[in-house]
Amino acid sequence: MVYSKLQPLSPELEAIKSRFKGVFAFLITPFDKKDWMRLDEEGLRKNVRFLLENGVQNLVPCGGTGELFSLTPEEHKRVVEIVAMEAADKAIVAPGIPGNTKLAIELARHAQEVGCQAILAFPPAGSEEGIFLHYRSLAESVKLGLWVYNTIGWKPEFTARLASLERVIAIKDETGDLKSFIRTKRLVGERLRLICGVDHVTRDTHLWFMEGMDGYTCGLINFVPRLELGVYEASLKKDWETMHEIQRRLEPLQRLRGEAGSISMVKEANEMLGLAGGSHRPPQLPLTEAQRERLRKLLEGLGLRPSSLEP
Repeated sequence: MVYSKLQPLSPELEAIKSRFKGVFAFLITPFDKKDWMRLDEEGLRKNVRFLLENGVQNLVPCGGTGELFSLTPEEHKRVVEIVAMEAADKAIVAPGIPGNTKLAIELARHAQEVGCQAILAFPPAGSEEGIFLHYRSLAESVKLGLWVYNTIGWKPEFTARLASLERVIAIKDETGDLKSFIRTKRLVGERLRLICGVDHVTRDTHLWFMEGMDGYTCGLINFVPRLELGVYEASLKKDWETMHEIQRRLEPLQRLRGEAGSISMVKEANEMLGLAGGSHRPPQLPLTEAQRERLRKLLEGLGLRPSSLEP
């Protein structure tokens, strides 16, 4: 077993890893309603406070849902500052970091300065050796927990190799390959937290939890936090029936999100519910009127309205 050969984490990193579980909110980045060139800073604060008040304990600003690749370095830093300030000691803050190694180190050091506990580091394009060098460079440059992001389907053996880097505490597995996930778990044991995506349509989430998934990331949580948290709470009780019932309620939203645009749909839902969504920065497009009407009806069907923000 590879796990037996991996070095244990330092007490400091082990403490961070111990909190690294549950549902991770991939925050949207709201832009000014009249000018997508400008951040809506007050709107971002409002969104973060809403999530914290509803029990969210893991915040990921500047991820894919947060339009990482459309943000300037200055915007990235400002978003992370705001989220870290609002969250303080109330939640784990792990901002997304791009695969550009020099810029990744700059942004990771800034995240450390403003009080983040970890970073979600996107991989660069290139060979496994180049990817390993990227993550090793990050690990040697900061004192944060390093959360690596498997977006391209690398082999479990490579994940185990990344686990040999002392600051790596978790992996985000976005491949949807359960067999590979099981193999990864066998190789890394308890050395890494294993965080995945979730599919409310297929409703196979219980299988991933049964095989050792520690939590998942999602975007719908921006406006339905209690429902998403309910999925995780059901997993702790192994109450798969309740989990599936919640997922049946969320399925139409996920289907519409897939059709209308994963970022745009969440932003428009936020706007409908009195949160901050703001304008759409290219290449993101607004929903069509028909899609917007479908979304409005789905929210109403869940009992969601601006005055309550929750069913």
